[in-house]
Amino acid sequence: MLGAAAAVLLSPAAWARTWTEGAQAALFAWLAVVLALLAVALWWRQLRAARDCERLRQRLAAEQSQRATTERALLDTHANLCRIAAEQESTRETERRRIGRDLHDDLGQHLLALQLDIGTLGARLRDDPQAPPTARQQIAAIEQHLQLTVRSLRGIVNDLRPAALDQGLRHAVGRQLDEFARLSGIRCHLETAGDDPATSAVRGPPVRLSGRPVTAAFAAAETALFRVLQEALSNVLRHAAASEVHVALCRSAAGFELSVRDNGIGLAPGCERRGHGLTGMADRVAAAGGKLAFDSSPGAGTTVRISVPTAVPGTAESHQAEYCD
Repeated sequence: MLGAAAAVLLSPAAWARTWTEGAQAALFAWLAVVLALLAVALWWRQLRAARDCERLRQRLAAEQSQRATTERALLDTHANLCRIAAEQESTRETERRRIGRDLHDDLGQHLLALQLDIGTLGARLRDDPQAPPTARQQIAAIEQHLQLTVRSLRGIVNDLRPAALDQGLRHAVGRQLDEFARLSGIRCHLETAGDDPATSAVRGPPVRLSGRPVTAAFAAAETALFRVLQEALSNVLRHAAASEVHVALCRSAAGFELSVRDNGIGLAPGCERRGHGLTGMADRVAAAGGKLAFDSSPGAGTTVRISVPTAVPGTAESHQAEYCD
């Protein structure tokens, strides 16, 4: 029996079968270990990737929060700068009105009294046959100089604070265009909000609220827009060689929009950055917190578009509905 068992164990077929089964088991074991190691490596790599993604998300959230804080700070700074500019412009306008009122009430009265006295003296000299002709000529010259002085004084007072603005911006613009057309011979057309489809995007009833004070920002917007209109018309007269001017005035709760379009020779490329008073116009509009844009090409006329807010962002005025026209 032992000999038979030994013969079986020592037979080549049995040995080969036993070795093959052992090798397969070892191979499967090694494969299992390798797969386990690969699974652990993949899990570790995925864990690291998840940690990296979490860190990136946190960094992105921090950057977004910092950016939002920076944007809010910029908006607050812009609002503060606009508020300061509006306060400065309001102070300047108040001082202009005070100077204009003093000139009108004080110097104007003195000039009027002097004009009356000179007129009385001239009448006496004209009625006196013994008065020398040179005295009459001198009195006439003095009267003429006084008239020119009074006219110049009125111009200075009007430049300090246009009297037409006391009746509203629309009235002031209409009077300015009538005067410009009379002096220059250029045909002028005024379009208000809703009259021109091309400029009727901003609408609002042109009413003055009686008994309610006009805010400083509103007065500054009116003055800035009126001054820019005067400069634009002056540029048309001096440089455009135009025969017609179209002015569109629109108003909304946010502010005023004004466009001045002529049919002249247009601006040369880059001219809007060099002169013709355009820099002063841009500075005045920027000081009022508004925007200024030019649309022009040689031979195709020029269009100036101005938008000026009637309230300083971030203030109580920006939430009020106090308008005048």
